[in-house]
Amino acid sequence: MVTTGNIIGNTIGVILKKPFVIIFWGVMMLITTLMGYMLPIFRILFEFGTIGSSNLFETLMSLIQLIYSYLSDVRIVAICVIALLLILFSIAVIGAVLMSGYLYKLHNVVNRKESHKGEFSYGVRQYFNRICLMNFSLLVIGLIVFIIMTVASVPALVITSASIGKGREMLPQVLFVDVLTGFVLFFGMMFFRIYASFWYPAAISNKEKPFKNARSITNRHFWKIVVVFTIFDVIYIAFQVLFVKVDNSLLLLVLKWFFTSVFYALFTTYIFAAFKKYSKE
Repeated sequence: MVTTGNIIGNTIGVILKKPFVIIFWGVMMLITTLMGYMLPIFRILFEFGTIGSSNLFETLMSLIQLIYSYLSDVRIVAICVIALLLILFSIAVIGAVLMSGYLYKLHNVVNRKESHKGEFSYGVRQYFNRICLMNFSLLVIGLIVFIIMTVASVPALVITSASIGKGREMLPQVLFVDVLTGFVLFFGMMFFRIYASFWYPAAISNKEKPFKNARSITNRHFWKIVVVFTIFDVIYIAFQVLFVKVDNSLLLLVLKWFFTSVFYALFTTYIFAAFKKYSKE
């Protein structure tokens, strides 16, 4: 019987035996860490939220109302949609160049296939089109899911905002709506992320109808995967909050680079290792 512990152990073993996995993410995260250092978006948002925490709900509602006001102008909406699709397609293309080669090598490592010269470039040539289409599809669908979830959270924001300063009279209703909204958002995002993540190893494995194959596997082991994804999420969020609160320094930069490199190496390898194990059942 396949256990989560066995898969995690196999994941760590793959990374220790094949340094390419950690080297790839080390290079990628070095670039993103330096970009984040020069443009600290997360720190700015965190400090903004801290300063304006008392008006957080009002700020969110104002932002939603502002976006909604622009939706009445068809010309603006058309321009924004076209520009956004071009941006998403550009991201999909750049991501496909890197992901097709890396995921092909990772697939071979996890499945203990013999490596060969030019493996990365072969992966790019063989899987670029497929991965690019997958990336673009997931980016568009992900954006739609995000918009739907943002709209779905409006009632909870309105009720919570209205209850502030009114004592405990509305507390049960507010808690019910907030918990229900959080539950729906959590599992909505979890379903999307799990299906999307396991689609990639199915595609690289040249499975027939890869998305259907990935969905079948994840449906059978959904709760096991949810637990692991949640652990990864908690660890990532905890470290990001810690990094934001610590003053910028060279040591912090090195720690962020090291953490993100190891984190994404473990996460991507886990997905391929889990797919391999669960496919055999």
